[in-house]
Amino acid sequence: MNATDLKVLIIEDELIFARQLESWLKNKVSKVFFSTNTDNGSFYISQEKPDIIFLDNQLPGTNGIDVIEFYKEQAPNSILVIMSSVFRSDEISLALKNGADYVLNKKNENESGLESIVRASAQSKATGSPFWKFMEFIAPKKSTSSKQIAILENEEMFSFQLSMILNNLPSQKKHALCRSMGTEEFIQSCERNGIPDILFLDYSLEDNMGDDVLEYLRKQNSSCKTIIISSKIDIDTALTLNLEGVSEFIMKDENWQESIRECASNLQL
Repeated sequence: MNATDLKVLIIEDELIFARQLESWLKNKVSKVFFSTNTDNGSFYISQEKPDIIFLDNQLPGTNGIDVIEFYKEQAPNSILVIMSSVFRSDEISLALKNGADYVLNKKNENESGLESIVRASAQSKATGSPFWKFMEFIAPKKSTSSKQIAILENEEMFSFQLSMILNNLPSQKKHALCRSMGTEEFIQSCERNGIPDILFLDYSLEDNMGDDVLEYLRKQNSSCKTIIISSKIDIDTALTLNLEGVSEFIMKDENWQESIRECASNLQL
């Protein structure tokens, strides 16, 4: 499926933002429908089965998060993008749990980001593969407050969710994110873009690749702050890694998303 074949529904009560979004999309996709409330949005979903649904979270009388599950039942093949200018710390987790495919911060979004959503949706529809496999995070313009952040994680869905959280922090800062699934890919990224300021590293990579990455950073005399994320790590290993310069450890448990936000706050992201 090409992007020009896609049908898009916008459910948004802020008319200026909605029209800006509609103006950009109408030349990129087949059809754009518009609704200012969830009831009318439900009608379009049941009748048109849009390929992409842009759903505002703060609508009159209800929150978009509360209707995600209902909308996905109506149109299970639709890519649902939940939008807001400000997300509470628990809302991103809840949106993803309820079935949202992507979380969009309206203050940080631009045409490049929207184009990535449309392109990833078309690729997902054409191949039958999940939307998140094709979604690219667009690097912001350089600024004194932005950081270069790398994620080295071989669980693609976890990496994608981590990227969305880092893209929607309470500080509203926009950082350059790069995701890698293996050591070689990470090193190639470092050679192209430089050593990141912060690395979120899955220490449970195969063949002790986590140690290989730490050794590589040491050889580069890097000031990169390394955050270990792991489903299990023993105290002796944690103490050793701490002596080797690892900044923090985050367990992949039910509270990992809140731990990421706390870590980001400590790092002033």
